[in-house]
Amino acid sequence: MKASAYILVLVLALFLAPRLTTAQPGGDRELLYSHSIPLNSPTPISQDRNGHIYLLDPLRNLLRLDSLGRPLDTFSPPSRGRISTIEAWNPMKLLLFYEDRQALLLLDRFLRPISSTDLRDINFEGIARVATLSADDGFWLFDETNLTLSKLDLRLRKVTVETPLNLILDRERFDVRQLREYQNMLYLLDYNNGLYVFDNLGNYKKRISFEGVSYVGFRGNTLYFVQQGALHMYDLYTSEKQSIALPKGGKYLTALIGENQLYLFAKDRADVYRWQ
Repeated sequence: MKASAYILVLVLALFLAPRLTTAQPGGDRELLYSHSIPLNSPTPISQDRNGHIYLLDPLRNLLRLDSLGRPLDTFSPPSRGRISTIEAWNPMKLLLFYEDRQALLLLDRFLRPISSTDLRDINFEGIARVATLSADDGFWLFDETNLTLSKLDLRLRKVTVETPLNLILDRERFDVRQLREYQNMLYLLDYNNGLYVFDNLGNYKKRISFEGVSYVGFRGNTLYFVQQGALHMYDLYTSEKQSIALPKGGKYLTALIGENQLYLFAKDRADVYRWQ
């Protein structure tokens, strides 16, 4: 299916989808089902500060959806490598990270390539598992070979910060899924051990303990994630917690929270709900 045909499918799904209401135990809000987006497999996801949603379609094209989940744009990568990370918080500079190719691809706000960097060409020693943008236009990388957190400056073409993690992560069971710099802090998500917090210089601060989480999102001062059939929210500054039960049977793995929409991602689809 071509990208244009896939977008047509999403438009039809939006207008033909049934409207179902699901009350949420433990919360004072209600979810109204809107529509679903078909996926071939779990996809990397991201959201920019304007509320647009980014994900991969079954052909691994990058899709940008508006705040209502309607398709806006598509980008067909020139190389069919495996995009393992999408980081779109800054819509002027969107990062795609290819773990298999060890490559960083930057797109502008029109989803046009700005630059592409092969980590092997700048003599990066190790294998990066995940990557994200830093506030000063660098890149944070988790090197699973040397078990280090590295900050890469492409202007200098070298690593400028390197934090050993051998005393923090369990070498026998770590499973790092995500890096994200947010509000001057850096968050490293380990599926088996929770969220490790660093300052923007790479200094370790603390660990937020939870297991079995593959993606965390941020909205305002809140960290959120899906775990065991519920959407969990955690205040970054007060540590206050809140949980909202999700529709039963959804088998949701990850989520993105919009202003009036909640996007819930399963293995084969993304379900879009409206907050009430």
